[in-house]
Amino acid sequence: MGIYRGNGVELYYELHGPHDAPVLVFTHGAGWDHEQWTPQIKEFSKDYRVLVWDIRSHGRSSCSNEALEGKLFSQDLLHLLDHLDIEKAVLAGCSMGGHISLRAAVERPDKVAAVVAMGTPVTSAFNWYNRLGRCFKERSIRKMTMEIVDMSLQSFSFFAYGLSMRMLSMETLAKLHAKGLSMISPQLREYFYQVTVKHKKEQWIRIFNTVSRMELLEDLPKVSCPTMVIEGDAEWMMRRQHRYICECIDGTVHCLVSDAGHAANLDNPEKVNSLLRDFLDKTVFTPVEPAAENPKASALPPVNWPACQP
Repeated sequence: MGIYRGNGVELYYELHGPHDAPVLVFTHGAGWDHEQWTPQIKEFSKDYRVLVWDIRSHGRSSCSNEALEGKLFSQDLLHLLDHLDIEKAVLAGCSMGGHISLRAAVERPDKVAAVVAMGTPVTSAFNWYNRLGRCFKERSIRKMTMEIVDMSLQSFSFFAYGLSMRMLSMETLAKLHAKGLSMISPQLREYFYQVTVKHKKEQWIRIFNTVSRMELLEDLPKVSCPTMVIEGDAEWMMRRQHRYICECIDGTVHCLVSDAGHAANLDNPEKVNSLLRDFLDKTVFTPVEPAAENPKASALPPVNWPACQP
């Protein structure tokens, strides 16, 4: 474990696994902390160098006095990689953490070997004109109906949550947040409650406002590294967002995980770990043996993965 001081903040991080192994970086979702990745640390630290960290204003990292924004989070991640002398890494993130990972791949493609995004938003603009214009062009009443329903649900959910966030106590918000995220896996309720209730209400509002403004849609085609999208079969908030990722980044691998929701890595860690390991082995690099002398990661030739299915 360690503390990186820079960019006006103190960031908490942990490194696990063989020192010379290829690096995997896991970035948690909004309001959570590095402990979200406990199942992945246990699995991948056997033969990878695993880095987990707390985003500023989360977990054990310090709060920032300046306005929060998505680009600032990505800069923190890139500064942390430079501080730790990590030349290149695979970035995996859930929800806001996936957005941060994709933004880092746009800003510093030389540092990113691949991106794995789970439950990840890429735009807060509903783009009524663009989305409905596509349906008009394709002359599809069915798609238009689906788009209208989808955008209406998103708009209502943002409005309703924003209103309740200002009216309810942090204790009540934490309970509601935990209940909603643990519907598939009730044993996770305590984690989501404890990690949420630690936030002061004004801090929680700042985080929510930041997430609602994060924008990456126009820059997505700039992501040139191998990319995988992991989606829980009970995920409804980010389905449209995931389609945007698949449409904008050529060759994106799209994997559906059964019995999983927004935090698929916690709902079904065995399946997520299997998908991630397969993706790494075939697309990015070959894992090293912990006992090997001077282990090095070797790049593999590109693999023709199936494109995302709409």
